[in-house]
Amino acid sequence: MLRSTDLAQLTLLGAPSIHPREREKVVLAKVRMDIDSDTYFSHLVVWDTSTHNETTLLAAHPDSEGEASSDHSQKWSPDGERLAFIRKVGTNDELWLYHPSSGTVHALTPKRKVKDFIWAPDGRTLIFTSRENSMNSVAYKVIRIRYKLDGEGFTNGYTHIFEVDVDTLAVSPLSTLESDHGNPAFSEDGQRLYFTLDYPSDTDLDKTPQIHVLERSTGSISVISAVLKSVSALVPLSDGSVLAAGKLNTPNSAEFDQWLYVKDGISADRIEGNLDVPGGYHVISDSKRTGLNSTFVHHSESGSIFFAGTNEGRQSLYRLDTASLQVTALPLSLNVLAFDVESCSEREIAIVLIVDSMDRPGELYRAVWKDQSDVQLEQITSCNEELLRQIPTIEIREHSHVTPDGLTIQGWTMAPVQEDGGTYAGTILMIHGGPHLAYGHSFHFDFWYLASRGYRIVFCNPRGSYGYGQAFSYGVVGEWGSKDVQDILGFLEESAVAGDSLEAGSLYVMGGSYGGYLVNWLIAHDHRFKAAVTERSICNLYSKIGNSDLGFQINLYELGGQSDLWNDEEYIMDRSPIRYAEQVTTPVLILHGEQDHRCPIEQAEQWYLALRRLGKDAEFMRFPGASHAMASSGRPQQRMARLEAITEWFTKNA
Repeated sequence: MLRSTDLAQLTLLGAPSIHPREREKVVLAKVRMDIDSDTYFSHLVVWDTSTHNETTLLAAHPDSEGEASSDHSQKWSPDGERLAFIRKVGTNDELWLYHPSSGTVHALTPKRKVKDFIWAPDGRTLIFTSRENSMNSVAYKVIRIRYKLDGEGFTNGYTHIFEVDVDTLAVSPLSTLESDHGNPAFSEDGQRLYFTLDYPSDTDLDKTPQIHVLERSTGSISVISAVLKSVSALVPLSDGSVLAAGKLNTPNSAEFDQWLYVKDGISADRIEGNLDVPGGYHVISDSKRTGLNSTFVHHSESGSIFFAGTNEGRQSLYRLDTASLQVTALPLSLNVLAFDVESCSEREIAIVLIVDSMDRPGELYRAVWKDQSDVQLEQITSCNEELLRQIPTIEIREHSHVTPDGLTIQGWTMAPVQEDGGTYAGTILMIHGGPHLAYGHSFHFDFWYLASRGYRIVFCNPRGSYGYGQAFSYGVVGEWGSKDVQDILGFLEESAVAGDSLEAGSLYVMGGSYGGYLVNWLIAHDHRFKAAVTERSICNLYSKIGNSDLGFQINLYELGGQSDLWNDEEYIMDRSPIRYAEQVTTPVLILHGEQDHRCPIEQAEQWYLALRRLGKDAEFMRFPGASHAMASSGRPQQRMARLEAITEWFTKNA
């Protein structure tokens, strides 16, 4: 039986960075939770992929406030002589520099919070993005619509592009317009810096990104006005064209990020070689903490862009040929958390990658394809062996359910192996958030923790989930609480009788975010569940549209794009679980972070008070300072308290 304190046994590995010259040397961050200090400790290590030896690069040490330093998100200079990385100092993620020749480090951006950075091709400067907030501790005027963002807090200012000289430490702003800027990328010759400007109009209500091109020699800026709705990455090509990862129609996550080709500086088109796969990492897990983690690597020597995409419950790797604009999938049936490209030629591809699975936390591997043969896979690290020895024997089975309208719903069950005649403590139906995310072949400590206590876990990817084509993703828009519920309950009923010899026991339901919305909806419309846990959830879409960081965009679109507060109040409330609170008969535990800006805590407060006023069995647990991602990356003690509260609730309502 796993304990909540076993969270501290997890070793979480950050994104790998290969040395530019000594290709067998890979730097990454190793992260562990410390329960007593209630924090994450992270330090940089070097792994030699030829010998499998580990060397500490920067040991964890106390900062000026006595807390252990947290280093991650490292990037080598082009010549490999210096290593830039992010160090958490107080509440700031500062940019620091390490000199391997002397073993010294120093801050490049003291007291400035850095969101992302890249090296200039000459290695003399770094380009970074940072937000300049317009706030003070007495009072301040809100200057923009998007004045808060979950996980970051209040964002009453704009993200700008800066340059820092690594020798003089001089910092120069490169963008000045009142808009968020990002995605910096250099041309291959280093003469031009490309970046995006999200809101060229006077308002930041709707994204209409522009691509700006800064000429390094003159300081002049030209504008590429591509017709895009969002941009997540830029790759300038040698002929002056640009490949951009982004969306053409809507910034909402129902639309996939795919590769777009910007040739004439005015229009953008999807490349013909795109697969029906969303670019990026979208399989959820509570056991990864990688810091900055790019979804793509541009290997200019071979004219290739390697990128991650989500397909049928796995984060897979793909190769885009920048000459033919064709995309091919790398034959690798593993779930990739992060990667870097060691080499690429006509005859061989070598990649280092962090890979996990349902029964194993992330470890470092090296994958090699020679002459288009099967992959040769080598495991480099075994950081989680001690934890794995404590994990009980669990049976994992894949299931599928065909809906009445012909869709195939993929899902799984996890169940403890029992002696003949044993029974489960119960069956827990898990519902993921998003809705445009996915469950899949990734390690969930939560699932193992509950399964080790005798529970059978059931989880699936209903319509709306990523990884099953664009049409499948769009399938939930305007259908919240309708076809998604049919998919989930149909899968539950089919998997519940799919050959299990043990009694499933009492039936419970649990979910967070959009999954929490569905929990609230289900217990108001279906009374088969013995108890429920709803976390960071939604009960009132009408109020969420006005107080969520992105509710005015995400939820209006998810409702179908035609309804708004002042023209269709009836429909919005009809889709809100709070309207049906009188029908709830299932005892429900409500978990919510007090600094959740995605699904603000007022949603939990409304749900709790409505249920208690109606005499329902409801309990409410608040987590001070916690954001929307508390269950997967929050403070260790809060994650422990959450796990213990869940098991106590299900035990109480057995």
